Amino acid sequence: MTAALSDTAPASMLDRFTAIIDAFEDASAGLTLDQIAARAHLPRSTTHRILDQLVRLQWLTHSGRGYRLGARTSAWGAGDSADVRLRSVAAPVLHEMQLRTGAVVHLGLLDRGEIVHLDKLGGPSARQVPTSVGVRIPCHRVALGVAALAGLSPEDVVAELNHVRGWEPDAAWWGELHKVRRRVVVRHGDYTVPMVSVAATIGSRAAIGIVTSDRVLAQRCQPLVSASAARIARALAGANI
Repeated sequence: MTAALSDTAPASMLDRFTAIIDAFEDASAGLTLDQIAARAHLPRSTTHRILDQLVRLQWLTHSGRGYRLGARTSAWGAGDSADVRLRSVAAPVLHEMQLRTGAVVHLGLLDRGEIVHLDKLGGPSARQVPTSVGVRIPCHRVALGVAALAGLSPEDVVAELNHVRGWEPDAAWWGELHKVRRRVVVRHGDYTVPMVSVAATIGSRAAIGIVTSDRVLAQRCQPLVSASAARIARALAGANI
């Protein structure tokens, strides 16, 4: 835990990040700094500063031919436009969470009974958490999946779990899901025994969470995870995805 845990990044960062990513829609060639600034309707200096961060985080690449979408966006694959917007809107919040906690941060989306890890930002323990972008895990097994389910109606939860083979939810599991609807879910040993997972629903079948070996940190970060999920949900509603 760092002293920065109580800091809050400007809400406009979500808008700026999304505007820059949107500048690359339908762009087959690299874009210059001036082109991106014009398309994003941002000052040149602000655009340059954010571009440097996006290149460092592999959202973009930069060469003599200009800026292009990077490895993180290529991992979206054939996902629909809503999934792409989810990742772009969530990205600055995930980055802030990772900086403020030092934990591994995940963004997940439900798909046919599994939670798909759409994004992962690593901390010192990243190698101890066997996930990467695109990894699928049955949604009932990890906090990220349970949190995503918590954003659904009971009928939609049942429909989602119908895809899971060889497992039936019991009363204790339904009780856990009911509690998650009101706050975060905390689970121990989701990915590996020493780790603690904290996750919260974003809605729209998605969730964010952290994974850490520090139980005290996990406890202290619960309000941050919940607040970060709410920030993303508000941003998504504003983006009309």
